[in-house]
Amino acid sequence: MTIETAPGTDIRPVRNRLLAVVLAWGPVIVALAVLIVSGRATAVWQAIVRAHPVPLLLLAAVGLALPVVHAARWRAMLRAVAADLPLVSAVEMTITASLVNYALPGYTGSPAKGLLARQLHGIGFGRSTPTLVVEQVLDALALAMSAVVAMLLTGGSAVEQLNSVGLAGIVIALVAVGFVGCAGLAVVVGLRSRSSFIQKVVDSTRLLATDRAQRGTVAALTAIYWALGLVAVWAVTQSVGISLGGTALLWLTSVPVLLGMLSPLPGGLGLREAAMAAIGGVLGLPVGGVVAAAVMQRGVFVVALPVALAGARLARGRSRR
Repeated sequence: MTIETAPGTDIRPVRNRLLAVVLAWGPVIVALAVLIVSGRATAVWQAIVRAHPVPLLLLAAVGLALPVVHAARWRAMLRAVAADLPLVSAVEMTITASLVNYALPGYTGSPAKGLLARQLHGIGFGRSTPTLVVEQVLDALALAMSAVVAMLLTGGSAVEQLNSVGLAGIVIALVAVGFVGCAGLAVVVGLRSRSSFIQKVVDSTRLLATDRAQRGTVAALTAIYWALGLVAVWAVTQSVGISLGGTALLWLTSVPVLLGMLSPLPGGLGLREAAMAAIGGVLGLPVGGVVAAAVMQRGVFVVALPVALAGARLARGRSRR
């Protein structure tokens, strides 16, 4: 049986929208189905209901602080390429880009932030692209180093440790390839839009690489951003009654987020949570509690984004008055 359409009707937009929905929510639905079939759904729900509120308050504070630290670091890198941006505006654009990244499949967060910088503050793509790529690479490298340290601290024979380091090297290589691909895509788009884009990217990259005034600030904010991730995982696992050692904390903080960064799914939905559950199971932690912690961390961080955005806009309004 064939489906007849009216003359001039194109069903491709409908198919594209359905594909976007499947990419966005398919893995989440599959993960929920697996959770229900495995019989752990009840344990996860009970862990969420019985979660201690005090650690969750700390988690919420981290969720509010993360976009501010992220925005402050981006602002410092923009300063290095001679582009000044108010902190409040950087926070607003960072949060908006994060919300876009949760709403759409693919790596849309950084391009959205670059577009906002161009439209609202006249900072061209050629100037902002190196800063957007570098901030992602810095986060990936910090997480990869954490993963390597966690692998080495796990123990086992020297051969096992070497294999673990090799696996971490593969993860680092995949992250690097992904970000180089994103940068290449930005270059192609720039070439189509204007011929001087490449020269602007080269000039901006040179300024960013040779700047020394902001280098310490960028490094310190990257360390703070990484530390806040550790605090978040520690707090949310404490809320469900799981006490993590240093090695387990590094495992649960680094590898799931790295996998989420590689995933084209919105915000790495489903993949990060599944990775936390798998790692928790290998480490002998209660899987139901780990899944509950992963779900609550995701939920608190998503809710914190519009709250932080409202706070940034309130601060903007007060500064104008």
